[in-house]
Amino acid sequence: MNTNLRFLRIISFILIIFFLSCENRKSKNNDTNFNTVKNFYAKCFKIEKNNAVTKLSIFDTEGILKNEYYLIDTEKEIPQNIKNKSIIRVPVKKVICLSTTHIAFLDILDETDKIIAVSGTQYVYSQILRKRIQKDEIKDVGYENSLDFELLLSLKPDLVTVYDINGSISPAINKLKQYHIPVVQINEYLEPSVLGQAEWLKFFAEFFNKSEFAKNKFAAVCKSYSELKKMTDTVTEKPTVLLNMPWKGTWYIPGGKSNVAQLIADAGGNYIWKNTEEQHNTALSIEEVYSEARQADFWLNPGQAKSINDIIGTDIRLKKFSALKTGEVFNRNNRLSPSGGNDYMESGTVRPDLILKDLIQILHPELIRNDSLFFYQKLK
Repeated sequence: MNTNLRFLRIISFILIIFFLSCENRKSKNNDTNFNTVKNFYAKCFKIEKNNAVTKLSIFDTEGILKNEYYLIDTEKEIPQNIKNKSIIRVPVKKVICLSTTHIAFLDILDETDKIIAVSGTQYVYSQILRKRIQKDEIKDVGYENSLDFELLLSLKPDLVTVYDINGSISPAINKLKQYHIPVVQINEYLEPSVLGQAEWLKFFAEFFNKSEFAKNKFAAVCKSYSELKKMTDTVTEKPTVLLNMPWKGTWYIPGGKSNVAQLIADAGGNYIWKNTEEQHNTALSIEEVYSEARQADFWLNPGQAKSINDIIGTDIRLKKFSALKTGEVFNRNNRLSPSGGNDYMESGTVRPDLILKDLIQILHPELIRNDSLFFYQKLK
């Protein structure tokens, strides 16, 4: 009896060890413990990692979680606990960008060769991509809810990057998901700071296993931006700045919490609507803008205008603004492709330091001498 009892105890001990071992292996394969990659400025994404998975989370401006994606190396098995999640195999090799801004992120990562299609080829500025477009190596899949799904599906992309302002492309996103196309929503445009927008470089890098590369690139942009901003820290004379121009009788003015307002402040400028709390645009009449900004020293970003006459041709009343009379009008259209692609809209997002440098040269030419503007040009 004692022998049988001893035998049963040994068997029980062995079984316990076996099940504990299985649980340990299961826990290892389904590891839910993640380390978070620190963001310095970005508010709308989070990167978390463990030995098996990279988890990407996307948020709106209120911090509400909108989407989650799980990135797994092509050589690794998918853990059991995330098999029903949105999984993307990395590194990706075929990418479709539904915004030209996304092109710039891949460009700085040296991954533009992975782009196989875009939305609106005529608006691409990248010279490398334009050559490939001319050779028909990059397809145009159309816009938002007019996407060419047949073409898109035939390309078999590993990743489609989209933006969704006010839900305009949500039906197309849902349709792509039904076809099991890996779709990732990019919310960089919601970031409250220009460096926050640029930090999305780290987000894009995860699809190519280039996190360290992106970290170094982003650090270099931050360093450049910081050094430029220091140049205006002691500026006492801050010229007043007017932005944009009317469209069909309405003047859309960026709020005081907008990215462009931040850029003007960092460049040593005095944005007339700097004290407003809005992050986005406010619709005003021409009369309202005139009463506040008719004496502004500088006028920046006047729509699509390429000359002073283009502005006057829109509304003769605009001749009354002081900045137009003195010729201190600058637009961000110095780098245009033949078909209208604007590099400010493309690479400006990942290089806010170059935008800041332009603005300092415009508002305080005494601080940066003998250098040409990059994104901006003075209208004549």
